[in-house]
Amino acid sequence: MKPLKIPSVKVYYMDEQNETKISLSIHIVVGIIAGYMSSMFGEMLYSLGIAIALLAVTGYAVSFALKKKGIKWWLANGGIVYILVWVLVWVFAFNLPA
Repeated sequence: MKPLKIPSVKVYYMDEQNETKISLSIHIVVGIIAGYMSSMFGEMLYSLGIAIALLAVTGYAVSFALKKKGIKWWLANGGIVYILVWVLVWVFAFNLPA
């Protein structure tokens, strides 16, 4: 009797570089959205609150989706870029003539 021949299934895993690209892309897009939303509020504390809330939600969602744990990885692969993009868009949109 011949043994059953089971076709091999290829499983593709994301490498570290692709995970970093995905994380950075998501954080850049959410940073742009947060910067624009923050510019709609005149109060600094509301703007900062929106930015921090979106940063926390985005960071948790990305680390959960990519199955990465640790604040060090998250800050290096999205957190700092998010803050820089948010500030840049917020200042630009805040200073646009109405």
